[in-house]
Amino acid sequence: MGKKSANRKTADEAIRFLDAHMLDPTPANYTFAYLYLTGVSGSMRKAVEGIIDGGFRLSQVEVDELMGTVSEKPGSSSEDADEAKALVRHQLLSVADITNMTLRDTSAFGRELTAGVEQVEAGADLVAVVRVMIERTAAVEQKLEETSKETERLRLDLDAARDDASRDSLTNLPNRRAVDRKMGALLEENGQLAVAFCDIDHFKAINDRFGHAVGDRVLKIVAQTLSETLKPHMVARFGGEEFVVLLPGIDGKEAFTLIEEARRAVGNRNFRVRETDDLIGQVTFSAGIATTRRDPDEALREADMFLYEAKNGGRNRTIYKAAA
Repeated sequence: MGKKSANRKTADEAIRFLDAHMLDPTPANYTFAYLYLTGVSGSMRKAVEGIIDGGFRLSQVEVDELMGTVSEKPGSSSEDADEAKALVRHQLLSVADITNMTLRDTSAFGRELTAGVEQVEAGADLVAVVRVMIERTAAVEQKLEETSKETERLRLDLDAARDDASRDSLTNLPNRRAVDRKMGALLEENGQLAVAFCDIDHFKAINDRFGHAVGDRVLKIVAQTLSETLKPHMVARFGGEEFVVLLPGIDGKEAFTLIEEARRAVGNRNFRVRETDDLIGQVTFSAGIATTRRDPDEALREADMFLYEAKNGGRNRTIYKAAA
């Protein structure tokens, strides 16, 4: 089987897999099915087979958790990067194969047209030659249309894989990888960058008392509140209950004002357990802010240091210290 046929077969199998488990054919779910079917992620494949053993269906929650485990498990960043590179390399090779086949087809078609002209000049039946050329033209047009569709599908797959690799599956915010890529560019474009590290207070107590499902909902609500309050600035989930905010082109005092507005917006929300209406209580976060004109990584480390100072100082506060 050629590579093109194998790619189409895998795509069809991924769609059938999603249908069998009643999962929506979203880019994230398609990527999950691709990783499972191709065995690119051995740990994911093993986990999936353990769940579906006995004819059980996967739930969307289980898919989201499995995708989160693959992207966030300790010590796996190198392995995940290799998996992402393998996926992209596979798709790019497929595009190269399609391009080469198209060039061969069009080159052969050009030679046939030249041969047809020579046959007519030599006295061959014009109608017969034209009929053959019309049939051949229709065949080439159909092949080009198929190639165009296949190339577009591969492009969408690459876009989905690239987006999923830079996005947190639970909150749909950019992830740590996206922060690392974006900081330098924002600093270069704006000349200065404020970085805020935000960490939900007593989050472990929420998980211990109400369960991880409720904890996940709290994370989603905090993520949504931060995004809405701090728009258009980039809010990312850095890991666990930690969030990073990138505020380009503004000074520390203005960043402090914005983060304080976000902290009050989160603290003023009324958090309850959806199923029982039990009161969770006030959810707050602590934050540290640092600014830089040269080194975004150093600003991130400094903001993290100020965050822990805020935690040790009683939590539910923001700390920013201007450079001496």
